Amino acid sequence: MKKEKIVLSFIATLIGLLAAGGAFYLYESSKTTSQQPPVKTISIVSPSPTPMPSIFLIIDTPKNEDVVNKKVVTLSGKTTPDAIVSVISEIHQDIVIPSGNGSFSTTINIADGQNLIHITALAPNGESVKNSTILTHSTEEF
Repeated sequence: MKKEKIVLSFIATLIGLLAAGGAFYLYESSKTTSQQPPVKTISIVSPSPTPMPSIFLIIDTPKNEDVVNKKVVTLSGKTTPDAIVSVISEIHQDIVIPSGNGSFSTTINIADGQNLIHITALAPNGESVKNSTILTHSTEEF
């Protein structure tokens, strides 16, 4: 009788393990497998050179932060020959067409004290370049 109990216990354990294994297999196969996120590829692209603008603007006179004792000042500079130059201050506005080599010159009126002058060169293709100059009018001797 003792032998029979051991054999039955062994068979019951074996059946229990088979049932548990089958249940585990069914449980695992019924789960939806999560897909791994796609691998991101990083491509390194060398930067392309910044295109050079087709327009430039150089102000020769007056220099930025100059102090002058006259109310009428000559503004001159250089830009691309086919540009149009706009000069705007608090009391003066002017449009200047550069010469064949790109130089331009105009006279502007300034107010007493500090004057902010905005100079813009506009190319036919729509590109523009801006520059600002501060000019101070003073009659004091230094």
